Amino acid sequence: MLALIALIILAWLLVQTTFFQNFIVSRVTKKLSKNLNTTVQIKHVDFDLFNYMLLEGTLIKDQRKDTLLYAGRATVNLTDWFFFSDSIELKYIGLKDAVVHMNRTDSVWNYQFLIDYFASPTPAKKQQRDINLKLKQLDLDNISIVQKDGWRGENLTANLESLDLESEIFDLKNKRIKIKSLDIVKPYFAIYNYDGNPARKPRPPSDEEEFENDPNRLRWNPDGWNVSIAKFLIKDGSFSSDIETGNKPMPTFDGQHISFSSIDGDFENIQFVKDSLTAKVLLSTKERSGFIVKKLAANMRMHPEAMEFANLELRTNKSYLHDYFALRYNTFDDMAYFISRVRLEANFDKSELHSDDIAFFAPAMKDWKKDIEITGSVKGTVESLNGKNLIIKAGTETYFNGDVSMAGLPDINKTYIDFVARDFRTVYRDVITIVPQLRDITQPRLDKIRFLNFQGNFTGFISDFVTYGTFTTNLGVITTDLNMKIPDRGIASYSGTLKTENFQLGQFIENDQFGKISLNGSIKGSGLNASTLNATMDGNISLFEYMDYPYKAI
Repeated sequence: MLALIALIILAWLLVQTTFFQNFIVSRVTKKLSKNLNTTVQIKHVDFDLFNYMLLEGTLIKDQRKDTLLYAGRATVNLTDWFFFSDSIELKYIGLKDAVVHMNRTDSVWNYQFLIDYFASPTPAKKQQRDINLKLKQLDLDNISIVQKDGWRGENLTANLESLDLESEIFDLKNKRIKIKSLDIVKPYFAIYNYDGNPARKPRPPSDEEEFENDPNRLRWNPDGWNVSIAKFLIKDGSFSSDIETGNKPMPTFDGQHISFSSIDGDFENIQFVKDSLTAKVLLSTKERSGFIVKKLAANMRMHPEAMEFANLELRTNKSYLHDYFALRYNTFDDMAYFISRVRLEANFDKSELHSDDIAFFAPAMKDWKKDIEITGSVKGTVESLNGKNLIIKAGTETYFNGDVSMAGLPDINKTYIDFVARDFRTVYRDVITIVPQLRDITQPRLDKIRFLNFQGNFTGFISDFVTYGTFTTNLGVITTDLNMKIPDRGIASYSGTLKTENFQLGQFIENDQFGKISLNGSIKGSGLNASTLNATMDGNISLFEYMDYPYKAI
């Protein structure tokens, strides 16, 4: 018995020697290199059979002799006497100065040979014991992953300065992970899309890519993992998404060339269940275009078709939004076509929106220079927006209460507008800020209308519209059911019914021979000044002042 104990102690001491450890590793790496038909190298190793393992200078090449994995230093601490237990507890995994290169030009990845070699044995050969791995702490430093998918046409790059993870539950068998804390410093993630291998047949869109999130057809989490993180911190992160177009990024927000930097995030109570990710979020970042998110605080929910932010508080360059906001899409790839494919959904409660911030996404609004207070709900894409029960205050003199639909933004000249105004008030200088081309109309003298109140409907384009309602101005009152066409060049034309009450016609057409006019009838014609006027009217004129004389009952 003493001899057996002495033999065991001697064997254990032999195993602890550096010479024996490196001899074993040398034999193993040579065997793997031969069996895998590639290169497997480890410069230095140190391990305790019952406690830890340290590997330095680990290199694995793919079968084309390109680097697949290099790790400067890898450390693993195990539960003592782990091979006598059904549960292997990884107390600590540390990885430093590691690079992973994955690539393919056809349907086979360069690491497939490793998967094939280490594939699980047949059920008959499996060990009877079901070993469950458990991780307590993960420490990563200076890690890079590069994935080049020439088959699909998508390159991914990810790296980080450091990552520290402490887990409470790490149950791979039951697909449940509960993390106490996760801290990441300087993470960087980039996506680059381009034309893939022409031999690859695009996968047709499936139902779950077209409609709402389907819990029975998971995409993000098809294996049904349940993951939670109590506290997650991101410091100085970056994210970019580019599509190969041959064009340089636009100076404003360009959905085909997205680049966020200085990402600082504080996430609490993260839950990843089925295909939904929820969390309490506090985030700040800035985009390449100059758009800045100073603060985004919200209860966030994400799934493959949406990002939702409830109890929202969003502060940007010059705006403050709160209540609720969501971006909805069929796939995240739709972000590259933000204006036409990403559907916005928002509820605002006295939110402050500056036109300069809108201009990052709709450049045509860069000259508005307006602070806009908004209450109400908005749905639709940027190019097709619908607002309900809106109360909008722009500057100090423009107010709108009603419903609006706009199709064709961001080009206001090509935008079809349909709005119902329960109360609309504005002034000339605000109107020409919104519709600059009205500055060029010198006849009639629109600038003489210092203020305007409107109740009614407006349908059509800026230069071709139908208006039904009542205008109250400093020049008088006009009630219309009128179609107006104002071409870029040429003479304006109009048709419909018109009613005026003491309207200052002379000021409006800049002709001091005319005074006030009160009429009620139908009108059809063209031209808005004496030299171009060609109109017919059928109706009653109760008052018409000409050369300081009032003509009545015409």
